[in-house]
Amino acid sequence: MTDHPRPRVCEALIEELVTHRRLHLCAALKLVGSLDAAEDVIQNTALKCLSFKPGSLPDRARPYVARMVRNAAIDYLRKSRREIATDFEDEGQLAAAGVTPLCGQASLEGKQALHAVVQSLAGSPPRNRDVFLRHRLDGVPQKDIAEELQVSRALVNVIVRDVQQRCADGLKAAG
Repeated sequence: MTDHPRPRVCEALIEELVTHRRLHLCAALKLVGSLDAAEDVIQNTALKCLSFKPGSLPDRARPYVARMVRNAAIDYLRKSRREIATDFEDEGQLAAAGVTPLCGQASLEGKQALHAVVQSLAGSPPRNRDVFLRHRLDGVPQKDIAEELQVSRALVNVIVRDVQQRCADGLKAAG
């Protein structure tokens, strides 16, 4: 079994962030001016480390992570300056205002859910995957797919339902 570069890189970056947490927290605190905001910056940096694209490990992890923390702190400041302070009493008001979760955790969860669905689709037989994608994504009617494949409409319906259930099961297992 080959060792993939992604886990090694992620582990090294997270290890650096955890080992020298106080140092990175102080650096973030100097920029954002609030301990809570600095904690948020560290957390978002950790999430970025976890979703790091495969590649080679930087020569020195500490300056690399320090730069990530600094950039995350600057991003935090830019975002907070653009935000308009508004008091919302409940989540219904947030939804009505069109506010969406923009934090790193929501992004990571979305990527993980998408990965689970893609893995489930990849595990489906090629013909079933093709039928499902053509019907659900391309909007091709089931009757047209059935005529093209010379199978019954009921079979196409069963294929679509089975692949959809497989994706739902994969999503449930990942969550």
